[in-house]
Amino acid sequence: MSRSAQHDARTHNRALLAAEHGTLAIDQPAAICLTYPSPYRVGMSSLGFQTLYRHLNELGIVCHRAFLPDALAAGSQSWPPPRQPILSLEGGRPLADHAIVGLSVAYELEIVGVLRLLHAAGIPLFAAERDHRMPIVIAGGPLTDTNPSVLLPFVDVLICGEAEELLPEAIARIFGARDRDDALSRVEGLPHTILGEVEPGRMNPLPSCASAPRSLLPARSAITTPNTELADMFLVEPERGCSRRCTFCVMRGPGTGGMRLVPADEVLASIPGHARRVGLVGAAVTDHPELETLVAAIVEGGRGIGISSLRADRLTPELVDQLARGGYRQLTVASDGISERMRDVLMRKIDAKALRRAAELVQAHPDLRGLKVYEMIGVPTEDETDADELVEFIRELAAITRITLTFSTFVAKRNTPLDGHAFVGVEVAQARLQRIARGLAGVAELRPQSPKWAHVEWLLAYHGPEAGRAALRAVEQGGGYRAWVAAFADLGARTRPIVHGDEAALARRKGKAAHAREPLRVLP
Repeated sequence: MSRSAQHDARTHNRALLAAEHGTLAIDQPAAICLTYPSPYRVGMSSLGFQTLYRHLNELGIVCHRAFLPDALAAGSQSWPPPRQPILSLEGGRPLADHAIVGLSVAYELEIVGVLRLLHAAGIPLFAAERDHRMPIVIAGGPLTDTNPSVLLPFVDVLICGEAEELLPEAIARIFGARDRDDALSRVEGLPHTILGEVEPGRMNPLPSCASAPRSLLPARSAITTPNTELADMFLVEPERGCSRRCTFCVMRGPGTGGMRLVPADEVLASIPGHARRVGLVGAAVTDHPELETLVAAIVEGGRGIGISSLRADRLTPELVDQLARGGYRQLTVASDGISERMRDVLMRKIDAKALRRAAELVQAHPDLRGLKVYEMIGVPTEDETDADELVEFIRELAAITRITLTFSTFVAKRNTPLDGHAFVGVEVAQARLQRIARGLAGVAELRPQSPKWAHVEWLLAYHGPEAGRAALRAVEQGGGYRAWVAAFADLGARTRPIVHGDEAALARRKGKAAHAREPLRVLP
């Protein structure tokens, strides 16, 4: 690694730090570096990442941050990529020089960033190849609520679920150990925690997911900065979890701790005086019983407002007015299912009446210019008649207000009733999108996400730990779509159960029974 590259990295980091408000632990020595396997602008928009950074430093466990360099974030790249300096922002120290590297991984496709980041930092990719000179790599993040098996070959420790309580304890056990082996042995005894493949072929069953105690809520950010996807926005979580039962969502029901509400006065008390914009983040923010009171207090205090998810059936004229006063110019709601039948399949409990009412509320407000609706294609049993119903309905909405549609392609996830369903197929998804686009030409703006990368996400979500090595093969072959399909071509049928915590029981069973399960039910 050249001196000029390190100089450029330090200069870049200093510019990022200069724009931040609320940075912690500057110029303090740190043995821990929290790392995000995507660029700074993405990582600093993650409430979970910011919360752990704040929480550890408040406990006196000094930690710094590092991110994937922009140059390593492109989709397709030759392997190995050029070495890039991975330096902590606060200390300018190489990532590999820390005793502990914490990885926060949001979803399956960030495995690419994990591999490129470890390689760039000079840390052996496989946990089994690290010795006492290497950091202990601890992984967590939202991916652990679904299927983090892909990470197991590459991490020393995996914490599943909400890590606010467990991560400080894991760090204490590591620092109290005699050596690396003793540290891993001590951490392995924590609940909701397993070791990665620290010995070749050793793959532990995934544990159940942890839930943070109410005393550690609300989650809130430490730093505001203009250099993020959510520029200069202070993030706070007024509720955690979700009480709803949508069949595609990993946050459904009590499996992730249920819905935990934070009173409005506690949320307001957590907002620092310098925050000019406040983002309310959570799976079901608009289900908070004090939402209108909370939003009104933020907006009337002269701050901008953002909400991570708006449910169409929770919108009122008063709430819409406060959102507009807080800077909204377009409301965004989720339909997900493209027809009434598909919304029933998904147990979405959002109907055409609620979506129509949302459009009418937008049209009635002088400061709002349109409605964005999230849609999801490729749900099991969906066909062209559902697509045609969407076209007809969006034409009706577009007669009320300007409509923008964003499309994702359904990916079945672990810990959900729809886990195990096949991917709809790239060609089928593309044809369905084209059918919808033809029907809405000149009527609504469409912003589809690539079905190809949804397919890659499905491959990673569908398989167990074998997906990790397949992901590495794909990255080594350049990381393009064809490389991913080829890397997974020989894996065959899935050998993992559908719910965290079932692996141990699965491993005790033999033959065909080891892969048997009740058929998944899809509503007619």
